[in-house]
Amino acid sequence: MTLESIVNDVITKRPDLKRHEARAVATDILYSGELPTDILASNSTIDKLVSGYRARQASAGSQSVAANDPATCPVCKLTLKPIKLAKERTAVFCQKHFVVFPTRPTEGK
Repeated sequence: MTLESIVNDVITKRPDLKRHEARAVATDILYSGELPTDILASNSTIDKLVSGYRARQASAGSQSVAANDPATCPVCKLTLKPIKLAKERTAVFCQKHFVVFPTRPTEGK
């Protein structure tokens, strides 16, 4: 599926969305690594993506980015798993999307 066809499907399922909101949700669907038809089949998943987009927009006023709070994968919105990098540095990682955020060192190190 193309991005535009996903946007059209999102608008069909959620006609209350503005075009830019539907496009942002469609982009999340396209880059999720899942089949777009599987995601579009679930209304709850679409609702979760819409609320995630709106939450990101609301926090954009405070100039925050996903890396400031690396608790969830920016692609699939699942919790990131803690891992160890070289030299015993800590990070969090999404195994599905290969997203890695280093964690801040604790005080005293």
